Amino acid sequence: MENDSLYEITVYTENQVGLLSTIAGMFTRRSLNIDRLVVYPSGIEGVHKFKIATRTSASMARAVVLQLEKKVDVIKAFYEIDDERSSREAAEVRNFLSMRERQKQ
Repeated sequence: MENDSLYEITVYTENQVGLLSTIAGMFTRRSLNIDRLVVYPSGIEGVHKFKIATRTSASMARAVVLQLEKKVDVIKAFYEIDDERSSREAAEVRNFLSMRERQKQ
C-alpha cells in the first residue's frame, strides 16, 4: 500500500486478563502487523498504557482506534504518525477518568 506510514497507536486501559489477546486479535482481523509493542503502567494508578506501532493508512489507524475504544476495558485510544508525539494524551485520560468518577457519584 503506497500511502502507508508507521503509526503509533496508544491505548490506555484498565488492567484486565486477556486484554492483550483481544487487542492483538483486532490487528489480526485487519491483517495488520504489529511492528512494536510496549505495555507498561501509566502514571495514573490502575491504568496501563499500550504503545503499538503498525504500518498502515490513516483511515485504517482511525478504524482500529475507534474499535479499540468500544472495548469496555479501554479508557482512551489515540493514533499518530510514529514520529509525532502528543502531550495531550495524559490530560485527556485524566479528564475522562474524572468525568467517569463524577457520573458514579
